Amino acid sequence: MLVQLTVDNLALIEHIGLDLGSGLNVLTGETGAGKSILVDAMNILTGGRASGDLVRTGAEKAIVEGLFDCVQLPRVSEKLTEFGMTASEDCSLLLSREITANGRSACRINGRVMPLVMYRTLGEMLVDLHGQHEHQSLLKVDKHRELFDRFGGDEISRQLFLVADFCDRLSELATERSVANAAEKEIAGRIDYLNGAVKEIGRLKPIPGEEDELQQEAERLRHSERLSDLAREAALDLFEGDDRRPAAYDLLSRAASSLQEMSRYDASVGDISAPLAESQYRLEDVADALRRYRELLEYNPARASEVEERLHSLRGLARKYGPSLADVVVFWDGASAELDNLKERQSRSRELEVDYQRGLRSYETAAGVLSELRHQKAAAFIEAVQDELQGLGMKNARFDTRWESIPGPRRWGCDQMEFLFSANPGEPLKPLARIASGGEMSRVMLALKVIFADNDEIPTLIFDEIDTGIGGRTLQAVADRLAVLARHKQVLCVTHSPHIAGRGARHFNIEKVITGDLTRTVVKLLDYRSRVVELARMLGGAEDEEIARVHAEQILKQG
Repeated sequence: MLVQLTVDNLALIEHIGLDLGSGLNVLTGETGAGKSILVDAMNILTGGRASGDLVRTGAEKAIVEGLFDCVQLPRVSEKLTEFGMTASEDCSLLLSREITANGRSACRINGRVMPLVMYRTLGEMLVDLHGQHEHQSLLKVDKHRELFDRFGGDEISRQLFLVADFCDRLSELATERSVANAAEKEIAGRIDYLNGAVKEIGRLKPIPGEEDELQQEAERLRHSERLSDLAREAALDLFEGDDRRPAAYDLLSRAASSLQEMSRYDASVGDISAPLAESQYRLEDVADALRRYRELLEYNPARASEVEERLHSLRGLARKYGPSLADVVVFWDGASAELDNLKERQSRSRELEVDYQRGLRSYETAAGVLSELRHQKAAAFIEAVQDELQGLGMKNARFDTRWESIPGPRRWGCDQMEFLFSANPGEPLKPLARIASGGEMSRVMLALKVIFADNDEIPTLIFDEIDTGIGGRTLQAVADRLAVLARHKQVLCVTHSPHIAGRGARHFNIEKVITGDLTRTVVKLLDYRSRVVELARMLGGAEDEEIARVHAEQILKQG
């Protein structure tokens, strides 16, 4: 609740400090004393419009501060955490608004400068102002359904939680599906490319180093005739010989035979003949190798074409995926792995679509149940509001709700509702936000607030001249309802009615004081005797002060 309100240099207010209490706090005073300025101050404090015209003449800036006790408001602590702040140990919260004469505004939460949008969010959680001002939560259509759901109790609350849970899961799936769909074309194109590359490389199955071997084979096949001639010449020189030239092997054999005969006479010749014998063996190995080589040299056009064709294909792979065959093989392995991964992603994308459709059906079923529950409880809600309006003297008033189905999964279901109202016979029901009369508006607000007293989490309610245009029993009924509401909430009420003022737990008097050329508004907390005097004034005590005083005392005793 609001513990203390401080206002400096706002309009006619030079400085006031109000220590407010729980229950009903009433503010009274002569017309023009400045009661509306205090309401303006509360509107500014909670994030309403702030104009430089409101700064007191001669002052550079105006300041409005409100100290709140938030012990029983865990949502406020959660919101502070969301804003990157921590609640104080005693759960107090200081809202401060500064307005300069040139119209600039600064917002502070516990001394820390905050953007107006964040500041206003907290203000709307703490104070609900009812009167001819913008800051009225019940005029916000999106709040109507929320308030009605609180009226619906645990049954709607449980179903609402289920719908919100389905919606949150659906939102997650929608995000995943959106990401997957956005990448679908890119993935499909990448899969086509990788499929082609993997098949192309897989068809050839290249081996690192294979190109060099094939190049050598191609050279050998290309020059096979010349190689064959040279191999034949080498064979003639080494082994076969002809009439013109003896073979090298024959000459070695003849030399070896001569050395062997020499060794019979001189043993030391054996050391000379041993390398020659080894050379003979080596020539025999060479002979075998030449024979095999000559067999390989048989010209094979088909093989030559096959080698050239494979070389061409491998070089093409190297140009596309290389530069070397080793690089091609590495690319092949990586492309195969990436292809498997992308196919899994494609499969997951299809699974996400299935999951989303399944989740959507679950959401729609739960939202349908929630909608049915709401419509079942709507009649009791309308009757409760109608009864309250009757008790507030609005005998001809009608209240109803308008329902509309809205598309798309939402955490609160598929229903949008709006409060409708008609004050007089023959007038059609209209949206609550289009009611012209401030007095009618305030009484409708009061009726709703009494109904929602146990469920509405906003701790402080402000009613600006709720008694406008009413009297007699209706006025007494309004006073009774305010007293009932004040058992659950902190209520601040600006009033001209002594019956309402007499119900206040605290009574503040607002007075305009003129000193020389200066005019200022002052606020005083009244004691019992001062309250009697003020109520007597409000009763019109100038004609018979004693009767007015006695009547005022009776009102206070009843209050």
